[in-house]
Amino acid sequence: MKPEEEFNGGKITVKGKIVVTKARCGNVAFIYEDDILSEIHPFSDESKVGNMYVAVVDNIVDNLKAAFLKSENGEMLYYSLEENEGKHIFIKHGNSDTVKKGDWLLVQVIKDSAGSKKSQATADISMKGRYSVINRTNRAGVSRRIQNDARRDHLKQLYESMKIKYKEEINDEFGVIFRSAAENKEDLFVELDAINVLRKLKGAIDKAYHENAGTLIYRQEDDVLDYLEDIRAKNVYSELTVVTDIPELYEELEQTGFAALKEDEKIIKVNILLHNDKMQSLRALYNIDRELGIYFGHKIYLKSGGYLFVDITEALTVIDVNTGKDIKGSNIEAHMTKTNIEAAEEIARIVRVRNISGIIIVDFINMKKNESNDSVISHLKQSISRDRTKCFFVDMTDLGLAELTRQKGRRRFELDELLA
Repeated sequence: MKPEEEFNGGKITVKGKIVVTKARCGNVAFIYEDDILSEIHPFSDESKVGNMYVAVVDNIVDNLKAAFLKSENGEMLYYSLEENEGKHIFIKHGNSDTVKKGDWLLVQVIKDSAGSKKSQATADISMKGRYSVINRTNRAGVSRRIQNDARRDHLKQLYESMKIKYKEEINDEFGVIFRSAAENKEDLFVELDAINVLRKLKGAIDKAYHENAGTLIYRQEDDVLDYLEDIRAKNVYSELTVVTDIPELYEELEQTGFAALKEDEKIIKVNILLHNDKMQSLRALYNIDRELGIYFGHKIYLKSGGYLFVDITEALTVIDVNTGKDIKGSNIEAHMTKTNIEAAEEIARIVRVRNISGIIIVDFINMKKNESNDSVISHLKQSISRDRTKCFFVDMTDLGLAELTRQKGRRRFELDELLA
């Protein structure tokens, strides 16, 4: 059983619905789990994650074991010398094998800038297709979500046969990771995807040697169809429906056979719906703007009568849990525990919806019994396990302060960017 899935007798029971519509920042996918808004994925050109640049070493900071590189339009990138040791892709440099000021490097952005923190770049460049990711590891890997050992071995063998078939193109410099979407695809489609991505990556590397410093070599497109295919292949829903009011996207989904399902495939069939009701917009039908106003507020109410205060700073995020009223009587501990459990589940959802990353401190209501704390921790762990972004429970103190850490990738979007 997978921790992010909810089961009933071993069967996945969570129903998924993805509403794709337009916002100020571009197209946005709103993901609902059992009709509850649980995640937001904006498709924006502003993110630089995945982009490749010919960047110039502007400064080397020895005590950080890092360099700052100047890329497109003078934007600075953070580049760890320690993590990239032996991997540097020099486009222009002196006689030394070490990175020096003035060197030109081919790098790829792996984290967007946030506040005063610069975007982070790496020499571990890669490109992803629908079914594969091509990198420079000289190894064949398979997504951990593909758990069938026979299929895993088959995909690895497929790449070995590709190395023979395309021996003039595939050398020891390149490797592959087969994505979860490859689990149920015919070999021909997986093979063509991998070789086409390999050719694009090699083309980008060759291009870098003929471009000026600061040049954008490759732009990572945030593809809606690729995102939907990835969610479908992860097989975390018992049912999945995609609803959109964008005719072009609907036509693309129909033409590519996205909803088609062969009898021998394990992944679920997707229902695709086009919303074209001129009397009521898709956003109004799902109360999207109202829900965004709730989730992105500073004070968020719980059904029990309690509420949360959410404070996001550059260093960390603090979430304070409150009862909302003065509790008296013999069941104080039970009420506190119930409120904290409800808060734990809501906090996990808020973190996903708002894409909060980094250190997250949750100030739960103080409970006296160890079993109460254990119950809250258990619910918190279970709730964050549904997150597609890596999120970890660190510890809870005697005062009820819980620490979470959530991986940073895409930048966090603000409320006004997600509105119509």
